[in-house]
Amino acid sequence: MIAKPFSTTKYPYPDKSHAGSLLWFLLGRAFIASLFLGGTVYFSYSSSVSPPYHLDLRLVLLLALTFLQICFSLLWILKGVRRQGAFIQVQIVWDLALCTLTVYVTGGVASQFAFLYIFVIFASGLFCKTTEVFMTFAAAMILYGGLVDLQYYGFISPESHLSSQQIFYRLFLNSAAFLLTGLLSAVLSSRLQKSQCLLERERSEFVELEHLNSLILKSIPSGLAVIDLQGGVRSFNEAAASISGVDSRGALSSTVADIFPQLDLRSANLLVERGEFHYVHPVGEQRIIGYSTSSIHDSSGSYCGILIAFQDLTKIKKMEQDLQLKDKLSAIGGLSAGLAHEIRNPLASLSGSVELMKENATFSAADEQLMEIVSREAGRLNRLLSDFLIFARPREPQCVHCNLSIVIDDVVALARSDADFAGITISWDYSEDLWADVDQEMFQQLIWNLVKNGSRFVGKPGQIGIYVSVEQHSFWVDDNGHGVDDAMRKKIFEPFYTTRADGTGLGLSIAHSIVTAHDGTIECLDNSWGGARFLVSLPVVNRDAGDKIG
Repeated sequence: MIAKPFSTTKYPYPDKSHAGSLLWFLLGRAFIASLFLGGTVYFSYSSSVSPPYHLDLRLVLLLALTFLQICFSLLWILKGVRRQGAFIQVQIVWDLALCTLTVYVTGGVASQFAFLYIFVIFASGLFCKTTEVFMTFAAAMILYGGLVDLQYYGFISPESHLSSQQIFYRLFLNSAAFLLTGLLSAVLSSRLQKSQCLLERERSEFVELEHLNSLILKSIPSGLAVIDLQGGVRSFNEAAASISGVDSRGALSSTVADIFPQLDLRSANLLVERGEFHYVHPVGEQRIIGYSTSSIHDSSGSYCGILIAFQDLTKIKKMEQDLQLKDKLSAIGGLSAGLAHEIRNPLASLSGSVELMKENATFSAADEQLMEIVSREAGRLNRLLSDFLIFARPREPQCVHCNLSIVIDDVVALARSDADFAGITISWDYSEDLWADVDQEMFQQLIWNLVKNGSRFVGKPGQIGIYVSVEQHSFWVDDNGHGVDDAMRKKIFEPFYTTRADGTGLGLSIAHSIVTAHDGTIECLDNSWGGARFLVSLPVVNRDAGDKIG
């Protein structure tokens, strides 16, 4: 074995650059064989040229075997060189054998082809380590020197017509050339090894950096999109795909205007520190997207695109609205409590006085009717004040682990006996019991307020549905009324907001305060009937079955 080429066990399969280098190596060998051996065969057949020796068919055979070996090596490369070391070793061994046979066929020590060893030594410098280059040089010296010695002592033919001095002179010249070529190739090999090590190190660092960059892009919760000068999407991470509902690969063949039509990136609005726009998700949901943009410059400082960082602010905006509503309810609640007490006392005196007058005096029919109006309106004001007090001073929930399905049954039974629900069909569906830690009395009030609210907006005949989801730990009340538009949805839980002439605007406010007191959420949505849906979601509390009460 002559030499073991330089390779790294870290990369057992050569990449495309290695395969390309091996292919160029084969093409170089084919060129040199064609140039020197093929040229010699050609000129030997020419009548106008007389080479220093006659044409030997063995030289033609060597040329044919060389091309056959090159074709075999080419097939090896095409199938995939898994052991680059073995491949290079085969080439170097063959080249050394070819050089030795060519020198022997063309006259031995008198041959003019001894310089072919130089190409083999130089090639080993391109693919082998420094020590292995010296091994190739030593093998060339041994083969050439052994051939000359065998010819000089007459062990092989043809016998040389050169004198001993000429033979040793040629041996000296070729050996010196081999040595210098070996030294230069060793230096070249050493530098190539260092360059290869640096390249592999940089490649490894680049791969690690690319992997780290990929992990960061996958892990970051914000959407990131790189836009080129033509508005095309060059990069789109997984968070961006999740927020927009657009596949990452599909986004790369689109423009930013195709994905976010509402996003204005004209030159005047190119760099935005903080902006927002409304976006309709492919599933049909209306979302609020917050974004910021920054310019991207290449290594020369030239502007080459923009980076857009964006987030889904829908839930955050909803939380902000809930906090604003909570603050507003708290402020109004305090005012309502004091106002209710101040009104209730004189109202009680007024109502009591009217009752005494009715008992102790006789009035005309007209006066009796006026007395009834005063009593009736006083009662209505008293009920309104009671609602005020419930809203303004909600009591702390006395939570027990109860079955909300039973609470719903009680509300449905109460509604069926109420005249306001005449002509309204109430349906409910809960295949499984929904258990939760709630104040049973307060939740009965909550469900009643929601059902009562629905009865005032449905026609006659109308429909109200109550449904439960154990998996989502929630329930909702649907009606087939005219629904709630976006403007109303923002104010619907505010106190005293109502669209009915006889409404107080406190029913849904009380419902909201009850849900909030239980750390839950309530939302007003649209349903499949075209009406409104009030969805109540409760926090999940893990308890043993023995703690449940019905």
